Amino acid sequence: MNLNTQFAFEGNLKRNLMIGMALGALCLVLTFFFDDEYHMRFWSNFLHNAVFFTGISFTIMLFLSASITAFAGWMTAFKRVWEAISQFMWVGMILMGVIAIGVLGHFHHLYHWNTPGINDPANPIFDKILAGKSGFLNPIFFTVGVVGFLGIWYYWAYKLRQTSVDQDTMETSSFDFYKKQRKWAASFLPICGFMSTVFLWQSVMSIDGHWYSTMFAWYATISVLLAGLALTILLLIFLKSKGYMSYVTREHFHDIGKYMFGLSIFWAYLWFDQFMLIWYANVGEETIYFKERMNNYPVLFWGNLLMNFISPFFILMRNDTKRKFGTLFIAAAIVFFGHWWDYFYMIKPGTRIASIEAKELSEGKHTSQHDAAAPMSHTSNAAPAEEHMANAEAAQEGELLQQKMQHHTLLLLLKLVTKQMLMVKRGMVKKAMEPTVSYQALLYRVSLKLVPSLGSSVCSYFSSSINCKKHHYCQLRTHIWKRACTSPPGFTLKERIMAMVGIDCYNLDCV
Repeated sequence: MNLNTQFAFEGNLKRNLMIGMALGALCLVLTFFFDDEYHMRFWSNFLHNAVFFTGISFTIMLFLSASITAFAGWMTAFKRVWEAISQFMWVGMILMGVIAIGVLGHFHHLYHWNTPGINDPANPIFDKILAGKSGFLNPIFFTVGVVGFLGIWYYWAYKLRQTSVDQDTMETSSFDFYKKQRKWAASFLPICGFMSTVFLWQSVMSIDGHWYSTMFAWYATISVLLAGLALTILLLIFLKSKGYMSYVTREHFHDIGKYMFGLSIFWAYLWFDQFMLIWYANVGEETIYFKERMNNYPVLFWGNLLMNFISPFFILMRNDTKRKFGTLFIAAAIVFFGHWWDYFYMIKPGTRIASIEAKELSEGKHTSQHDAAAPMSHTSNAAPAEEHMANAEAAQEGELLQQKMQHHTLLLLLKLVTKQMLMVKRGMVKKAMEPTVSYQALLYRVSLKLVPSLGSSVCSYFSSSINCKKHHYCQLRTHIWKRACTSPPGFTLKERIMAMVGIDCYNLDCV
C-alpha cells in the first residue's frame, strides 16, 4: 500500500474536462447575448454557481477543521481530498469579486437594495425598509462580506494545507507540525462560524431585500455542507475506480454516508422549522418568500423536499446501503444535485422579481413592495403604479375595518359581561346558573383573541376594580374613547383601560 500516490490526469480525462469547461463557457456567453436587456439570466446563473461551489469549499474546510479539533482520525486517509476542495476558495474570490464589481459599478440588477436613489427620502422610489437596512446592505459592506471574508478563509485553508503537507516530511518527535495544524483548525471555527452568516446574508438572502429569517444562515450552510459530503463520496468512488485510494475502505464510506444521512434529516428539520414558524406567525413580510415559491414555482418547492430529504432518507436508512458503492453513488448524486437545486430555489425567484422591478423603474413605474409576488410570464407583467397604490389603500382600509370590528365586538362583550356580573351580584340570577368558568376568565380569553394588547389589562381591571356599590349599568362614554385616541399619555392606567374599551364605570362607584 503506497500512501504517497499522486493523481495524474490522463489524456482522455483531461480532454473531456477541457471540452466540458469550454462548453460551459460557451453556454454562459450565449446566455449573456441572448438574454433580456438586464442580462438577468446570465448574472443569476453566475451568482448561483459561484455561491454554491464557493460554499462547498468553505464548509468542507469548516468540517475538516472541526474534525481535527475533535481529535478525529477516521478522515486522515482522504483528508487530501478535503484540503484540495478547500483550495477552491481562491477561485471563489475571483467569481465573487466579479459580482462585487457589478454591485459597485451597478452593472447588474441582482440586488434591489443597490438601486440608485432607493435610500434617498427625496427620491420617488424611496424604500423605507431598505433605507433602514442600508448600514448593512450597501456596496462597501457587500464587498467586504463576500470577497474580504473569503480572503481570510482562504489564508487559513492555505496555511492548514501547508502545515499538513509539511507534517508528512518534516514532523518532529514532539509533533510540532501536528500542534500547528490543530491551532489553525481550532482558530478557523469561530472565524468561519461568524463570518459565514454575513457571507450568506449578503450574497443570497439580501436578494429578497425585505424578507429575512434568523434561521437562513443555518439552513444555507447545512445545504452546501451536504453537497460537499456528497461530492466527497463521488470523488472517492471515482478515484477508487481508477486504482487510487486503496486504503479507503467501505467503513470510511459508511462513516461519510452516516453524516450525509444525519445531516439530511437536520436540513429537513431546519427547512420545516423555518417554514412552520413563518406560516404560523403569518406575517406578510415573511410569508411572501414562501408564497412566491409555492404559487409560482411549485416544482422547485416540492422537488426540493423530494431530493434533499425523502430520497436520501429512504435510500440511506438501511445500514448496508451506506457500504454499497452503487447505491451510495446514486444517493450522493441525488443529494449533490438536490442542494444545487436548493440554491437555485433560493436565488432565482428573487432575482427575477428584481429584474421586473428594474424594468418598471426604467419605464417610470415603481412597485411599492419589492417582495410582491411576481407573475410567471415575461411579457408585460408589471402592473401600473396606480394599481399598486389602489391595492395598498384597499389593504389599509381592510386592516382598519378589521380593527374596528374587533373593538366593537369587545365592547359588546364587555357590556354583556358587566350586566351579567351585576345581575349575579344583585341576586337576579341564581348561583346555580352561574357558569363554572368565571366571567373574568372568559373575558380574558376572548379579549386575548380579539385584541391581544388588551387581554392582560382587561383581566387586571375586572379582577381588581369591579366592586360596585350601586346598581347602575355601565354607560358608554364616546368622548373618553376619543380622548384616549388623541392624548393617551395623560391618562392613568385605569382610565386608559376604560377609555380603550369605551366604558365608563364611574357611575358604578367602582373602588
